[in-house]
Amino acid sequence: MGGSETYVRALLAEFAAGRGPDRVTALLNPRALTAYRARDGGPVTLRAIRSFRPGRRPPARAAAMLAGHAASRLVARELPPDLDLLHYPVTVPIPRRAPARRGPAARAPAVVTLHDVQHHDLPRFFSRAERSLRRLTYDAAARHADAVITPSEYARGRIVDVLGIPPERVHAVHHGIDHERLRPEPDADDERRLAPLRLERPFVVYPANLWPHKNHERLVDAFARLRDLDAELVLTGQTNGRLGPLLERARRARAPVRHLGYLDLGAMPALLRAARALVFPSLYEGFGGPPLEAMACGCPVASSTRTALAEVVGGAALPLEPDSAGSIADALRRVLCDEELRSRLADRGVTQARRFAWDATARRHTAIYGRVSATSGPLAH
Repeated sequence: MGGSETYVRALLAEFAAGRGPDRVTALLNPRALTAYRARDGGPVTLRAIRSFRPGRRPPARAAAMLAGHAASRLVARELPPDLDLLHYPVTVPIPRRAPARRGPAARAPAVVTLHDVQHHDLPRFFSRAERSLRRLTYDAAARHADAVITPSEYARGRIVDVLGIPPERVHAVHHGIDHERLRPEPDADDERRLAPLRLERPFVVYPANLWPHKNHERLVDAFARLRDLDAELVLTGQTNGRLGPLLERARRARAPVRHLGYLDLGAMPALLRAARALVFPSLYEGFGGPPLEAMACGCPVASSTRTALAEVVGGAALPLEPDSAGSIADALRRVLCDEELRSRLADRGVTQARRFAWDATARRHTAIYGRVSATSGPLAH
């Protein structure tokens, strides 16, 4: 699921290591339970919620969310009866109501993570049905929560402005970086992990699911302007049914583009260390983790600085204008051809990435949980 899943996995890992609340029960659908087994231990207990059955593709997942939202009482029966607080880290509140603890009308206080309000800021990228679904789930969840957590000051400002939530209820907490996994020093397994990918030419990498705001089409157009350079564009991530038209666009433009599909967590650091650069022409981000991950691996970054990205990359990335294929191409040409610039960006990037750590993220979450638990009584949302 991209950045939201990285966030959940990392947060649970910190909690399991003792850097969080005294006791955490992670409520997971049966498929997620299998995927998250490694997070079970220490203060963290995994608990299956079998009444919620997720779909495998976006339409089915949306239908499952709506069904879980509607059948909230059924799902709530599977929750522990003694919760102090309920955190919805992927925004959608399923179940909508926590179990009663001080009488029939009392509920555990709720914290919701809302990663962005892109459906308000870039509505053209969403169908009318998608916008309605997000208003019903995302917007309502944030408005009814005792506290909202979001990954950047940019996103915090937009949530306050667009949804009208009081500023004191919205908290900006940066995501972190797994510095044990993401580091500039080569790993002994790098060559083995990269061998099946057959990366025989210098390459620029863009790790992003194929969503409209990720701006893949304009990136392909930009790369077509670099045919005189011995380099190819390597894409990773979920395709969401959009890969065929994108590769056809690359073929017509004679742009050397490859899509590697979804890579496991172990392969990504090796790919970033081998890349000539990471390019990130996204039009919209509530945070923007891939540029930081590349920086942590010593990979030079050329990136948009719109929305939250200016806050995240600081002055450690070569800036580009994501609306202009010419600007993207110029930035890529510079980062591919100028070794002194590459070295400077790599050094700055490592320094910038060190500012982001998951243990600090976990501590901030724990403090917010404590504050909400201490100040929230029975609610009537």
